[in-house]
Amino acid sequence: MSSLFSSLGCCFWWFIAGTLLGWLLNKWLCKCCCNSTPSTGSTTQAQALDIKAATVAPTVVKASEPPKAVEPMVTAQDAAVKPKATKPKAAKPKAPAKPKTAPKPKAASIDIAAAKNAGFIIKNADDLTVIEGIGPKINDLFKNAGLKTFAQVAAASVPQMRKILDDGGPRFRIANPGTWAQQAGLAAANKWAELKKLQDELSAGLKK
Repeated sequence: MSSLFSSLGCCFWWFIAGTLLGWLLNKWLCKCCCNSTPSTGSTTQAQALDIKAATVAPTVVKASEPPKAVEPMVTAQDAAVKPKATKPKAAKPKAPAKPKTAPKPKAASIDIAAAKNAGFIIKNADDLTVIEGIGPKINDLFKNAGLKTFAQVAAASVPQMRKILDDGGPRFRIANPGTWAQQAGLAAANKWAELKKLQDELSAGLKK
C-alpha cells in the first residue's frame, strides 16, 4: 500500500513537472511566433509598397529644349576698336599742269654814282627828271599815275603817257613824250654815257 502511494506520488510530481515544462515551452513558442510576425508583416508591407510603386505609371519627363545661342555682348570699347567701313572716295581728276613761265628779269639797280660821273644831277634812284623833257611837275604826275621808276616809264607807250599828260591839265599838253621811253630804258640799264650822248642830240626831248 505504501508502495502504491509512493508510485502515485512520483507520477504526480512527474505530471506537474511535465505540465510546467509544457506550459513554459508553449509560452516560449508563442513569444517566438509573436516576435517573428511583425518582422514578416513589415517585410510584406515593404514588398507591397515596392509592387505599388512599380505599377504606378512612370512620369513622362519632357526633353529639355536645346540652349539658345547666347549672342556676345558688344561693349562701347569693342565698338570703338572695330574700324568703320568707309566708302572708297572717287578719284578727283587732276588739274592740268600749268605751263611754267620764264621768271621775269629783275630790274637793275640804279647806279647813282655812275650817273653823277656822266654829268647827271640825280637825287635818287627814281628821279625821273633825269629824262630830257620831264620836269618836277610831270615827275609827280607820272608817279601819281603809277609810273614810278625808269623801268616802268620805259615799258609805257607814247599814247599811255600822252593820256596822263592830257589828264593833268592844259599846261602839260605841250610836252612831247616821244623819246621818254628810250631815255628811261638807257637809265634803267645804267647806260648813262649813251643817255648823255642821246640828250645832246635832243632839244626839249625832241631831236634837233
